Amino acid sequence: MKIITLGTGNAFTSNGRANASVLLDGTFKILFDCSPQTIQSLRKLNLAPNQIDYIFISHLHGDHSGGLPFFLLNLKHRESGTVTVSGPPGLEKQIHTVYTEYFGDIDMNKFFKFQNLDSKYPFNLEYIEGDHSILDFIYKIEYDNKTIVYTGDTRPVDLSNFANNADYLIHEAGELSSDLANISAHTTPIQAAKIAKEANVKNLILIHRPNFDQKLIDEIHSIFPNTLMPNDLDIIE
Repeated sequence: MKIITLGTGNAFTSNGRANASVLLDGTFKILFDCSPQTIQSLRKLNLAPNQIDYIFISHLHGDHSGGLPFFLLNLKHRESGTVTVSGPPGLEKQIHTVYTEYFGDIDMNKFFKFQNLDSKYPFNLEYIEGDHSILDFIYKIEYDNKTIVYTGDTRPVDLSNFANNADYLIHEAGELSSDLANISAHTTPIQAAKIAKEANVKNLILIHRPNFDQKLIDEIHSIFPNTLMPNDLDIIE
């Protein structure tokens, strides 16, 4: 299985990096979040939207779910197929409302299969609530002999049990200041490194991040050496 960071930037696309979206490319192609730039990122990898099997949305902020109307547009007019979509309550309504405003009415069920998170998937899925300004889900998926945890947006939460011994913890690092992080309901990279250490994960991937200077990078690595700070379209194996 490969982890492909389609977008690693924060809501402000710091340093020109796309908003957060991550592709797990293995037995199934699983997308964590769907930013407005996700279709563009997929096409740069020569992937079509109908090749994605599952999409899991962490929360309903536009930089994490705003690409879904465009995903739907491509499925309707460019590629055939149905993609399974799951996420917080209100997701289906949000997609239909935005799509209708942009492009007109549509029967979404021809292209999206909305699946309740508590239903059965062909892989192990668990989720817990994060601590963001709106409802945010933290996901754990186990397949292809790997355990991946993805946080979406959240203040620091105790993941010592939920992410314990995970192969990869993909954690947001949206603010550099702990005070600003608390106000905006995000996590700093230092806090994320401490969370990874406490959970004894094998690797930490920081996304949804602003720019880091070398001093900060060194401090992060001093806390959790196996920290990756990938750029857009990087492939982690």
